[in-house]
Amino acid sequence: MGNLYVKIRTDGALGIGRGTEGKAEIAIGYGEAHMIAAALEKLAQTARSYRQTYRKTTDVGAGNKIDFERADDGRISLIGDGQQYYCTEEEIRELAEKLKHLPPVEVAPASDYVEKAAPKDGFCVLVKNGGKQIKLKLPDAALVKAAVKSSLDSRFFEENIKIGDRTLAINRSSDLKWSLSSDNESVRFTAYEVEALLAGLHNTILDVLMDAVKSKGSDKIADIRVKSQIQRIEQEATKVLAEHSKGKGIIKQLTKVANQILGTGTDADARAHDFIRLCNYIHSKLEPEFLEPLFEILSFTLVTDT
Repeated sequence: MGNLYVKIRTDGALGIGRGTEGKAEIAIGYGEAHMIAAALEKLAQTARSYRQTYRKTTDVGAGNKIDFERADDGRISLIGDGQQYYCTEEEIRELAEKLKHLPPVEVAPASDYVEKAAPKDGFCVLVKNGGKQIKLKLPDAALVKAAVKSSLDSRFFEENIKIGDRTLAINRSSDLKWSLSSDNESVRFTAYEVEALLAGLHNTILDVLMDAVKSKGSDKIADIRVKSQIQRIEQEATKVLAEHSKGKGIIKQLTKVANQILGTGTDADARAHDFIRLCNYIHSKLEPEFLEPLFEILSFTLVTDT
């Protein structure tokens, strides 16, 4: 065994590993380092039989959690992103120290790149940087997040997302610079800003969805309001997909996920993940002509004027 390495990757995330190449390592967000360090210190202090699971707050890596384990025989292991590393107690303490004293990376907080905008014609998310800005609808933000995340492990990336008459262009050039373009406007990002852009998109999507959830209230008839909204989605989607051979299955998926998003008792962060997955499902599985009408249904039923 040898000490685990720590690196700040070109995508702005942190990599932890040993004897690996590329991204076969445990990956965490730069801003999560202090939380991982605290978990490692607790692991080192616990003598026998210990297990803790840390759930990531960012989307980097192949998984969404890291397990810290100490077996009955005292063996310590870190498990995450398909990797497992056995370490001594001393190595765990050294790793914690490395994570606590990382060099600073100049990156603005997520809110400096993405923010919630007052809803107008379905547009409710503002992406901005360097004096430039682009307004997005909620489904747009979900698709942009998926595209940017997909671009992280590339040297070059280009995707043009066409929704009706609009085109959202996501580009990563070979010199580690990203751009989001629409309607002759372009917002640019560096490698150290992309992680914050992803976090900002996710958190703003969640913020908008939670406004919709809160608007339904928490009184005795909140469930009735939610059911009414789900029924509206079902009715509108049925009009759009009336002639589609798989229409019934798609509508069932739409209403199921919408219920998970708006329903009571759902974990807040899960609502954003469910919504993003739904938008990606529509984008990747349906014919292009159905994107705009289905996304419009989601925009006007899940975005609340405040």
